[in-house]
Amino acid sequence: MSVDSFQNDKLIISKAQDTIYLSQKHYSPCFLGFINEHETQVIKDAVYLTDDCCFFGGYTDAQRVIFGAGVSGNDEFPIRALKFLYKKEYKLTHRDFLGSLMSLGIERYTIGDILVFDSYAVVFVKSELADYIKHEITKIGRVGVRIVDEDLIDFEYVSEYDELSFTVSSLRLDVIVSAICSVSRDKSLQFIKSDLVSVNHKIENNNSKTLVVGDVITVRKFGKFVFAEDNGLSKKGKCKILVKHFR
Repeated sequence: MSVDSFQNDKLIISKAQDTIYLSQKHYSPCFLGFINEHETQVIKDAVYLTDDCCFFGGYTDAQRVIFGAGVSGNDEFPIRALKFLYKKEYKLTHRDFLGSLMSLGIERYTIGDILVFDSYAVVFVKSELADYIKHEITKIGRVGVRIVDEDLIDFEYVSEYDELSFTVSSLRLDVIVSAICSVSRDKSLQFIKSDLVSVNHKIENNNSKTLVVGDVITVRKFGKFVFAEDNGLSKKGKCKILVKHFR
C-alpha cells in the first residue's frame, strides 16, 4: 500500500469515529459519505460499530454508500434519487453524468451511484443538493435532459454480470488474475505489485494469497469480479471455478 493510500485510510477511520462521537454526543443521527467500497471495508475492519451504525446508498448492494451512526432505519439517510430522462437514441455514459455534476463545483462525496439505462439514468445524491442539481442541469453534454425524483421506496436494481468458467492450476491470486484478465502470469504479478489489484476492496500485494468463494477481486481497468463457485478438481487435478464479472 502506498503512503497516500495509508494516509487516506487513516483519514476515513478518523472521520467515521468522529461521526459516531457526534451522534452519541448530540443523541441524533450523523452521517459520512458517500464513500466507496474500499472506504466502507476500511471502516468495517477498523472501527467498532454499534447496532445503530449502518451503511446505505439508496438501494440494496449500492457501491457508494453513506455511513450513518445513531440511525434506526434507511429512511433516515439524507439521500435522494434523481431520474434523468432523455431521448433513447442518445447514448450517455456514467462519465458524462459525473462530469456534468462535478462541473457544478460540488464534491465527489455528495454523489452516490450513477446507474445508466436506455433513455434515462438514476443518480443518488445528498438530499441537500438535489434541488440545486434539478435547477442547474438541463443538459448532459449536448443532450437535453429532464430531471424528476425517483421513489426510493420502490426502487430496485440488480447488477448485471457475466458468468465466466475457468480451469486454473491453483486458487492463488496471481493465477486467477491471469485467468480473468486473459494475461500472462508475469503480467498478473506486475498488476499485483503495482497496487492495481484489490481483494474485498483492499489493495492486495501478496500474489500467492489463496482466494475463497465470495472474494471480490477488482483489477483496475478490467473491472470487478466475484469468485462465485469452486467446482472441485478436473481429471487432471486442476481447479474448476466460476467467476462473475460485473459490467
